Amino acid sequence: MLDRRYQTFLTLVQTNSYTKTAEKLFITQPAVTQQITSLQNELKIELVHYDRPNLVITTAGKQLAAFIEEVTIQSNAVLDHIKHPSIKRDLHFGATLSFNHIVEPDLIHSIQDQFANISCIVANTDEILDQISHGGIEFGLVEGNFDLSKFEHLTIYNDNFVAVCHPDNPLAQKPAVSLTDCLKYPLLLREKGSGTRAILEDWLGTQNYNTADFRKVITVGDMLTIIKMLTANMGISFLYRSLVSNDLDNQTLIQLPVTDFNIERELSMVFLHHSFYESQYQALATQIHHTLMSK
Repeated sequence: MLDRRYQTFLTLVQTNSYTKTAEKLFITQPAVTQQITSLQNELKIELVHYDRPNLVITTAGKQLAAFIEEVTIQSNAVLDHIKHPSIKRDLHFGATLSFNHIVEPDLIHSIQDQFANISCIVANTDEILDQISHGGIEFGLVEGNFDLSKFEHLTIYNDNFVAVCHPDNPLAQKPAVSLTDCLKYPLLLREKGSGTRAILEDWLGTQNYNTADFRKVITVGDMLTIIKMLTANMGISFLYRSLVSNDLDNQTLIQLPVTDFNIERELSMVFLHHSFYESQYQALATQIHHTLMSK
């Protein structure tokens, strides 16, 4: 367990203010200064300094804060288990919009008897990773990129990333579609921070293009709305095939044969390294995989 100086330092990093840290911890500002000075002297590392008028957290300070936060999260999990070993615990997790549409509500139905209460936030990849880092949720079901040095992950499912449009779109009649063909039509796109947007932007970059090169960009923060807009022939989009598998089977939507566009991505369960509940997460990941395979 870390002593209170570490918690004071973490609060200072979060507030970026000695005054706000003192107020939050119900101690005096000189006491905050004394604890931070003592910690720096003991560690022989500069954690903070002033670049007037701004308080600057050093690189070492940011690394230490991340470590303190992770240790605090794991310690709370262990203590809660020790205090209540036979009581079903609550589960707090997150899912990206894409993942949420693919697995819920089947997932929650399959695990509801294992936990006392279950809460799931639905957000983009960046928001979910931030929630994991700060202990707001235990794990996230995400697609897209994340920092492997900071997070552990279990592969749930591999999915193809495809270009899709309405059957009446002229592109649907072409035996082969180039990227320049696609640029002539409105692009239906998720907001910044979403995994699906990041995948498309990364691929466009390899082709020396970006989303601004499309005739029009319509940004929507909900995948179901994008799919409805596709079925209304309002443009084209790039998304996971499993999200529109029924529409493709029924030919209410068409997968476009875009040249040199062959992308497969992992959908993963992501959590902090050395999690106390890692074995439980492995079992849950297996359940989620079976849920997907049974669809």
